[in-house]
Amino acid sequence: MSQQSINLERSQTWDALCFPVASVPLETLLPIGYRIVPSDRKQAIVGELPDGTKNIFAMQSGEYSLIKNEVLREAAELYLPGHTIDASFTPQGEFSINLILPDEVNIASSSANTKVVDRLYKSMIINNSYSGKTPFSLQGTALKEHIETGTTSKMRVSYYRQVCTNGLMGWADDYMSFDQYLTWLLNGKPKKFKDALKIKDAELAVLTGRQVQREQEVLVDKKFHHKGLNLEVFKKQLASIFTAFQSQTNSLTPTIGVYKELAKRPTPENLATVITESGLPKMLARNAMDRLAEEMRLLETPANLWLAYNAVNHALFNSRSSLSISDRFRLDEAAFHQLATLALT
Repeated sequence: MSQQSINLERSQTWDALCFPVASVPLETLLPIGYRIVPSDRKQAIVGELPDGTKNIFAMQSGEYSLIKNEVLREAAELYLPGHTIDASFTPQGEFSINLILPDEVNIASSSANTKVVDRLYKSMIINNSYSGKTPFSLQGTALKEHIETGTTSKMRVSYYRQVCTNGLMGWADDYMSFDQYLTWLLNGKPKKFKDALKIKDAELAVLTGRQVQREQEVLVDKKFHHKGLNLEVFKKQLASIFTAFQSQTNSLTPTIGVYKELAKRPTPENLATVITESGLPKMLARNAMDRLAEEMRLLETPANLWLAYNAVNHALFNSRSSLSISDRFRLDEAAFHQLATLALT
């Protein structure tokens, strides 16, 4: 089924995201006399938007657990003091929420005559939906590091760039070293190799030690499916995750190193083709090229792969498209790996 082409709406406050929403029996919304024939989906996810519009976002079973944005707001205000927010969302009830902290990292783009410094801010990207089509996910995923003297929890760190006003989803975080990431690129980005480094589980996991003081870090996806979720336990997990993220000063992974390498490399003549080959639709690839030209003008610097990646990011999250938010993130990461291959191999 085709999807409607839309522009993502944006907000820098929680108020646009935290409107009343509830799961109510469908029979309470129907005129008297209607009999509900389907037996599996009788709960309506109903929300009243800030402008007064009332939406039915989805029909769900009785086992469906609604995760309200208000729960995220309460946890963020309690455990991430000083955060700011930049969110993208759709009228269909999909949300991508950047929680931005003051901690910053600088990326320098240099040429013969200029040096431009980009400021990136530590952020956590949270996806949520009231349609239930995609699971709630913390895009800054969890790491657990086991040390001889004890155990500490670490978070994968996302970065927010003010120039393109969106969180960057290109990560080398599936790989525990720069060399491992480079090996993966040289081998053609094989899926099985990536899966071997990733343990998919809802909880933090620890790799058994093998005669070393510090065990290998294990990457764990943090995804919470809406079916039968215990909301009280979920709130406690949010508190633990946010607390660990707040206390961590930087990323454990080679992502920032890749960003810096991208900033050193000029763009190839066939950049538009390279971007399209990463999977980006042609219209969005054209928008990315237009955005790259705009950033070159604004920053008064020649094009490089760092600016090209950010142009893709900007096009994905600021262009009209039928892509879902999760699809936009997936394409952002694919473009990152494609451009990293040019910079590192």
